Amino acid sequence: MAHLQTLSQKQLVLALARQRAADTQGAAILGIGCRLPGGLDGPAAYWDVLRSGKDVLPASERVPCDSTGRPRWNPADGELAPWAGELGRGGYLDGVDLFDAARFGVGAEEAVQLDPQQRLLLTVADEALADAQLDRPRRAGHRVGVWTTVGTVEYHHAALRRGTPLDAVSPYAALGSAPSGSAARVAHGLGLDGPALTVDTACSSTLVAVQLALAALRRDECDVAVVGAANLLLSPLSTVACARAGMLSPTGRSRPLTAHADGHVRAEGCGVVVLCRQSDAARFAATPYAVLRGGAVYQHGSRADIAAASAEGQRHTMEAALRSAGVRAEEVQFVEAHANGSRLGGLIETEALAAAYRGGDLLVGSHKANIGYLEAASGAAGLIKAALALAHREVPAHPGAAEPEPQAPWSDTLRLPRETVAWPAADRLLAGVSAVGFSGTQAHVLLEAAATPRTAEDRPGPEHTDVRSYWAEQNRWT
Repeated sequence: MAHLQTLSQKQLVLALARQRAADTQGAAILGIGCRLPGGLDGPAAYWDVLRSGKDVLPASERVPCDSTGRPRWNPADGELAPWAGELGRGGYLDGVDLFDAARFGVGAEEAVQLDPQQRLLLTVADEALADAQLDRPRRAGHRVGVWTTVGTVEYHHAALRRGTPLDAVSPYAALGSAPSGSAARVAHGLGLDGPALTVDTACSSTLVAVQLALAALRRDECDVAVVGAANLLLSPLSTVACARAGMLSPTGRSRPLTAHADGHVRAEGCGVVVLCRQSDAARFAATPYAVLRGGAVYQHGSRADIAAASAEGQRHTMEAALRSAGVRAEEVQFVEAHANGSRLGGLIETEALAAAYRGGDLLVGSHKANIGYLEAASGAAGLIKAALALAHREVPAHPGAAEPEPQAPWSDTLRLPRETVAWPAADRLLAGVSAVGFSGTQAHVLLEAAATPRTAEDRPGPEHTDVRSYWAEQNRWT
């Protein structure tokens, strides 16, 4: 009996050790897909812009059009005249009315009713899985979870505003316009068996979703996780609301963390990452871009106003993320900041960074200086930037870094990179990524360079035939 009792205790200790290892295991980023302003289709194109320190936002105002040249809203609409400048400034995607419906088994009537954000997520998720070398045959038998987010659903409202009759609305519009439909659309369209849910914490949604996916992988609820976000600006109404709130840059330039920061520039895009447990990366025969170590989600609910940014809350989130990831603040070399372009927001965030990462030597940047503010999809763009930077062992230049915000707590150990530089030498190459939702929910995650990283050279993906969508051909939804 004594022998059996001792054996049982040993088994218990081993089981607990295995559980602790599972609870702290990282997630490998195996695949990336993206559609970003400036025609940046894929991680290689995105990295080229980041590395060169370019700003791809258009220098002049324009009304976005579909593939037929038809504007999304009427620039001659008298109601919109006072907001013409704001509506013309933005990082818009081209061809958002293009969708290869047949590829995903979507019928004509259903395709008409789908929010283009769902179409975009489905297409880019397929490309991210191909980038991870996980086509349908290779992922057969594996549980694949889906966590998605979308921006404000404006598609059907925009159509009704333009006079589309209600009898054009079919039953497919219910799921086609529901945010919950985005995760379902990806899971069903790609034949993925596993958990599937839509996450909405505004601009922090992607990083919150990444946290949920990491937890699911650690609990063995799935073998692979697809996490993505899409943001399209299909109606003028939300832009008018942002303008009235004084949130937008009057110059149409996105210059976060610099002396010229004057508000954010709205932008569109989609980003998707494919994750698996770090220990399973070899099983899937894919070289990861980077490894997700951990993170934290926090809401500083005791702040004075729901829309007020909180330095205390952001510092708390960063410190909790460091503990979760098992990383010391001084070990981190770079943080991809939320930094949406407002001056006050940048000051608050740099204050939090200086407090949470004290004792280290930290470079700070924000992709919003390159491509604008993707709002619901901004966390995805930031996460992908950090993963690519770690893979290439370089910290990209921050546009405008030559004139940093004069009141921020910059120092020799907290600074903007004026040019692209080699990643600082260290035992561990680590990056943090921040995102803050406008309702106050914030998230921060830590990434580590993979031992043998993969760079952003795009692999051959699936052949997509971009056909004009049904709604564009029939002139029904616009």
